[in-house]
Amino acid sequence: MGNLPFRYLGIPMNHKRLNNKDWKMVEDRFQKKLSSWKGKLLSYGGRLVLINSVLSSLAMFMMSFFEVPKGILKKLDFYRLVFFWQGDNHKKKYRLLKWEILCLPKDQGGLGIMNLEIQNVCLLSKWLYKLVNEDGVWQDLLRKKYLKNKTIGKVHWKPRDSHFWSGLMKAKDRFLDLSVFNIHNGSQTKFWEDKWLGNFALKEQYLSLYNIIRKKNIYQ
Repeated sequence: MGNLPFRYLGIPMNHKRLNNKDWKMVEDRFQKKLSSWKGKLLSYGGRLVLINSVLSSLAMFMMSFFEVPKGILKKLDFYRLVFFWQGDNHKKKYRLLKWEILCLPKDQGGLGIMNLEIQNVCLLSKWLYKLVNEDGVWQDLLRKKYLKNKTIGKVHWKPRDSHFWSGLMKAKDRFLDLSVFNIHNGSQTKFWEDKWLGNFALKEQYLSLYNIIRKKNIYQ
């Protein structure tokens, strides 16, 4: 027997939505690592390696379960930005490029620093992929509680949803936009809005026709 909230394998468990205080341990990990590094003795290349291999991975476990609040993302990016440009907090230096540019892949002119917001969506999308394509205890639980014989495309976020499910619903639209469906019996595939014929949805291929039809949200 126990009481909420508590932690299980490092993950905060609560019947309420998590707040910024629950992400404090991730910030503490960042600060602990940065305090032990002598960034001013490292080159930009050395700092880049540490950011990609260590700092960016510290938040992965929490990010794989919950949507990260915008304020927390800004703080984590600030820690990484300061370490890259300054090496420490004592001496300020000019920032020659925007952080968004540094986070671009190298073949697009960036340095390949992980974009934590995009990574968060990708990690949450893995749960959606497994929910749609695999069977198991947790899949059955979520289907009975939230789907109730509906498809992923038909369900929407509700105020009483758990924090975990709320994160999945935030990632759902991007997940569906980038997904390609196998039709099978057609009950899980939207005729106009899902990609099942070619690399684009039919609403994108035949926009003028899509605009005049009455029943847009139909399935195969």
